[in-house]
Amino acid sequence: MNNHYLSLALGMIGGSALFAAPMPEKAELLASNTVVAQYMGTQERPCYFRTALCPDRCDHAAKVANFVVLVNENYSKPGKYGDDKAEVGSVIMIDMKNDIPGQDEAVNKLIETLQPGDTVRLTQDHYYGEIGCCMTPFRPVTKMEKAEKPDNAPEVPAEQAEQHPVMPIMPRVR
Repeated sequence: MNNHYLSLALGMIGGSALFAAPMPEKAELLASNTVVAQYMGTQERPCYFRTALCPDRCDHAAKVANFVVLVNENYSKPGKYGDDKAEVGSVIMIDMKNDIPGQDEAVNKLIETLQPGDTVRLTQDHYYGEIGCCMTPFRPVTKMEKAEKPDNAPEVPAEQAEQHPVMPIMPRVR
């Protein structure tokens, strides 16, 4: 099983904990994945104290919902750049704390109602756009709905959520 992590909108775009931010005017769609995934639970991820603003002004801590991809139903990459196709077994992480441009508040509300083991169909888009004064990538979940588990979907062990350690929000500088 491929344990490739797809980082979905992990709060690197700054801002406070507001939801349903508008899509920036200057935003280019790089890739789009529509998958059927199994909800594995939500993790509170602490700040790792890596900047002078930590821990009280950095906004590095996150509440992350984890999903394991069961089936990739649709993938498009209109240009040269963008995320790769989400493979079966990939872990998709959705930041529920920080403001993600283009992500509706209904996504977080649906996640709060899910129980580990529930199956959803979600569409995650990868954009490159201007946020504030910077051009940066962001990955909103533009659609999420409950779905039936496909017949050809692999079985995901209940303890799989524990097999994926908490990864730092910011990459380590070496």
